[in-house]
Amino acid sequence: MIRGTGLMLVPLLLLGGAGYLLYLQTIDAFESAMQQGLQIGMPVGELRRGILQLNVPVDRYPSSATPQAGETFEQRIEAIDRQFAVLRDASSSLAGYQDGIRRAATSWKELAASGEAILEMQRSGQDVPPTATLRFERQRQVTSEILGEVYATLWSEIRRKYQNARRDQRQIQILLLAILITAVGGALIVGNRLAQHLLKPLAQLRIGTERFGHGDLSHRIKLENADEFGRLARTFNEMADQLEFLAAYDSLTGLLNKREFELRLHDEVRRTRRTRHPFVLLLLDIDYFKQVNDTHGHPVGDHVLRKLAGLLQGEVREADYVGRYGGEEFIILLTETSEQDGSETAERIRQSVETEQFDVNEDINIWLTMSIGLACYPDDAVNADALIERADVALYKAKDEGRNQVVAFSNS
Repeated sequence: MIRGTGLMLVPLLLLGGAGYLLYLQTIDAFESAMQQGLQIGMPVGELRRGILQLNVPVDRYPSSATPQAGETFEQRIEAIDRQFAVLRDASSSLAGYQDGIRRAATSWKELAASGEAILEMQRSGQDVPPTATLRFERQRQVTSEILGEVYATLWSEIRRKYQNARRDQRQIQILLLAILITAVGGALIVGNRLAQHLLKPLAQLRIGTERFGHGDLSHRIKLENADEFGRLARTFNEMADQLEFLAAYDSLTGLLNKREFELRLHDEVRRTRRTRHPFVLLLLDIDYFKQVNDTHGHPVGDHVLRKLAGLLQGEVREADYVGRYGGEEFIILLTETSEQDGSETAERIRQSVETEQFDVNEDINIWLTMSIGLACYPDDAVNADALIERADVALYKAKDEGRNQVVAFSNS
């Protein structure tokens, strides 16, 4: 069971591993998008804003007539140069990124030179021609547009990565749902196997013990497991076999006991009602058997009873039933037998007993006789209990008329 469960968990482990890898890819995609936004996107945006605001110190210089405006312009040029250097060194998988930065840097050099020329003219008190101002503005606009293209393309790529990450996230959700469904299915399979391996055998053992406790000694637990449950079931069945034998057979003679014989007699009555074949019941009693016990003791009497049981079984067919009905009383059911054939069998049994020498030892040899009462179903009775009564009446008559004889029941 453990091995089978382990094999069943392999798909779950594979799905879980795939989900984990996809999860890592999704995290990497989010991190990559965030890194590009922080390392490239935001600096490009700031650089573009700095270039757009570059005209402020240039425009203010004539009105302020102070060198601070020029210094501010030069400081901004240095800052923008540093930003371009950082962006040129930044690695990006964005197609056209480096080319866009190079174009913007080239345009920026022209813009910076144009701005410095205007400031130099302002410092020397020269009038700045409109063409110089227009050239500065146009170059500033060109540089800003190039950076705007890079910025737009960059954020478009970042959005694409976010969208892919979201798609991967949905795939993870689907995969996790699949893992959950598989896990539930696996749990059901494990539960089913657990029920088959543990609960079902336990239920069979419980049912077996309950039926056994209610007297159903014929019940057997059908478990072929090569484990403790199987061994327990086999032990139970062996015990049931022994108890069923003890419950059905006489411990001294090995013949059917009274209870089991009557059960089979009732079964034969039901069968005969279907087949319409008669059967004969013989009730046998050893004549004066008390004298054997009184003279030789009960151990000798038991020995005689065992030998007599073997003799009776040897005189009937395998389809017939022989039982010990009391202390020295025996009972025989001759299946599918007419009264005439039953009388002949009973007489043969009587003669065999009469001529048999029951040797106990060299000093003790015992001879017996038997009185036999006979009743036939369905001629003499309508059910099993009545048939036993009729055979007992016939037996009493055999004893009353001198013993050692066979008497058939008669209503007269």
